[in-house]
Amino acid sequence: MLRRARVHPWLTGTTAAVLAAGVAVAVYFGTKSDPAAAQATTTTEIVSTGTIRQSVSASGTLAPADEQSLDFAVSGTVTHVDAKQGQRVRKGQVLATVDSAALASSVASARATVANAKAKVDDDATNDASDTQTAADKASLKAARNQLASAKDQLAAAKLTSPISGLVAEVNLSVGQSVSGNSSPSGNNSADSSSSSSSAAVLVISDRSWVVNATVDANSVGLIKVGNQAQLAVDGASQTLYGTIASIGLVSSSSSGTASYPVVVDVTGAQRALHDGSSVTATLIYKQLANVLVVPLLALHRSSDGTYVEKMVSGKAVRTAVTVGITSGLQVQITSGLRSGDSIQVQQAVRRSSGTTGSTTRQGGNFPGGGNFPIGNFPAGANFPGGGGGGN
Repeated sequence: MLRRARVHPWLTGTTAAVLAAGVAVAVYFGTKSDPAAAQATTTTEIVSTGTIRQSVSASGTLAPADEQSLDFAVSGTVTHVDAKQGQRVRKGQVLATVDSAALASSVASARATVANAKAKVDDDATNDASDTQTAADKASLKAARNQLASAKDQLAAAKLTSPISGLVAEVNLSVGQSVSGNSSPSGNNSADSSSSSSSAAVLVISDRSWVVNATVDANSVGLIKVGNQAQLAVDGASQTLYGTIASIGLVSSSSSGTASYPVVVDVTGAQRALHDGSSVTATLIYKQLANVLVVPLLALHRSSDGTYVEKMVSGKAVRTAVTVGITSGLQVQITSGLRSGDSIQVQQAVRRSSGTTGSTTRQGGNFPGGGNFPIGNFPAGANFPGGGGGGN
């Protein structure tokens, strides 16, 4: 299997998430400490369980999982070209042929040589030949049979066949063209991985199995590992696709002083109507917790004693200490202090616009003007302000 490794620009999702979450925290705690600059409104929400994940965002491109650059393993003149660009072919289907008359003659000659060698061995057994003569004749028979097998392989190689099912991406052959066979062992006409697509007689690509070639920077590559799940937003695809990390390169490339590592993601399932080179935004999930208590980031408060929430008890807000687990974007895991079904207050900070009486801008999760905070995560090991750990 040949996977084309391509280098593409990459934006660290962790960095973007830190900025987004940092803005949320700064706005929230900043408006709390500046009563003249903000008004505070609260809503009551029910604590429930959910799934929280930490991930790295990467940009990449889509490529076929398998590409086969095909050339004839024998020399000759092209007599038929059956493949056409864009044609779907099955494994073993004949794509082109070369003149096989000379090859067929070689097979016939090799068969005759085998028959003669076998006759000598039979005579040795009948005439009680010496051990030396018998051994020599048996060796000749073995060599003749090997020559016949090679001749048959050469004859078979006069037909260029597809080793995979997929689409014909390129055809660089025409009837009457002379071709020089490559040195493929055993006469196999399958792909020569050293050949470029532009020089191959025929290029066949898988059209239902795909990979994503992406890059991850040095700050994030240590967070992910082979087998991690991935969510994939592919240009031209109407739905989110899924995959798993298949490989993480050990050798980095450098651009503008920043090291990045190649990452290959196998796309799950047989996917149709995708196109080589399509842009992909990949969310590489390195930690995911299911059925855990999750609350909005803006439900948390901090004091000298630690982190707390305002829990509703008998209609009153009661300060309740909580312990925070991992944080992802604007969601926080609660590991102690609350139960599913509890009611808590979630503060929505509203900042007054300067110079305009009565004009306000909501800061509870949206940028001014309506833009949403991107959903991301704190880097592993980072602490949420007020005591919660955001690490692994």
